[in-house]
Amino acid sequence: MSASAERLPQAIVCQAIEWQMRLRDHPDHAELHAQLQAWRQRDGRHELAWQRMRQLSGQFQASQLPDAVQTSALLRRAETDVSRRRLLKLLGVGLAVGSTTLLVSKAPPGWRSDFATATGERRQLDLGSDLQVTLNSNSALDVQGRELILRSGEVLLDGNAWRASCRFALCEGQQARAVLREREGYSELHVERGEVRVTANSGSRTVQAGSGLAIEAGGLRELAPGALDPFAWSRGLLIVSDIRLDDFLAEAGRYRQGWLGCDAEVAALRLSGVFRLDEPALMLRNISHLLPVRVVERTRWWVRVAHA
Repeated sequence: MSASAERLPQAIVCQAIEWQMRLRDHPDHAELHAQLQAWRQRDGRHELAWQRMRQLSGQFQASQLPDAVQTSALLRRAETDVSRRRLLKLLGVGLAVGSTTLLVSKAPPGWRSDFATATGERRQLDLGSDLQVTLNSNSALDVQGRELILRSGEVLLDGNAWRASCRFALCEGQQARAVLREREGYSELHVERGEVRVTANSGSRTVQAGSGLAIEAGGLRELAPGALDPFAWSRGLLIVSDIRLDDFLAEAGRYRQGWLGCDAEVAALRLSGVFRLDEPALMLRNISHLLPVRVVERTRWWVRVAHA
């Protein structure tokens, strides 16, 4: 099959769309261009997806484009069509829907941040210091002087002295390796080494190695050890111990496009294991070996786990 006719994975198509949208928003952002170049060089399919997106450059303004989900579906349909006119016609169908809504108003935080990752992407950042910073899937981070600001998602910080803020607090690490994550309604901190001082409107607390803290608008709450290893993702792994199946799927779903869930009758089943984040299809197959379930995949975007 020629490169021009090759079908690309849905996740890669979506990532190319995200890069296109981010560049439209920040065309002169040097760091963003460097991130894009690294992404293109990482995989030949990335470069192919980007070249296909570039074929459409200049045809539409950002305010006219549909959201990423609509656009990706149209691009997938157009992949085997060699006619540029047909491609633009397909895109035109999507543009007719909700054309008065600005894309920028729907853009996730990552499109407006200094550093960001797409769904399924993990990235180490070079900030020119002795601090090691790693962004997890679908995360966004800003840098203001010596302070890092987590806008969404999750970040791992490892260094002698660092300052990082989340939604409700400022975290200051000393000889610390820690993970900071934004969850629904609260932020979460886990410390693997050293100590982190957390300062919020509701008070302050020092979190020692091996401990976790939930940071909420109304206070600070100590977290007991959970079923999920909070640091494993930085090594490309999802490590769980006696976790509910629905909770496992919610976590695994952070690293893939589309919907991933299960029927209520199997939600409470529990599993333990080590899974590779870069092999989502194998991860799902392994579930059926560990539990009496089957994986129902209607499309790449809709996967359900049901009773076997």
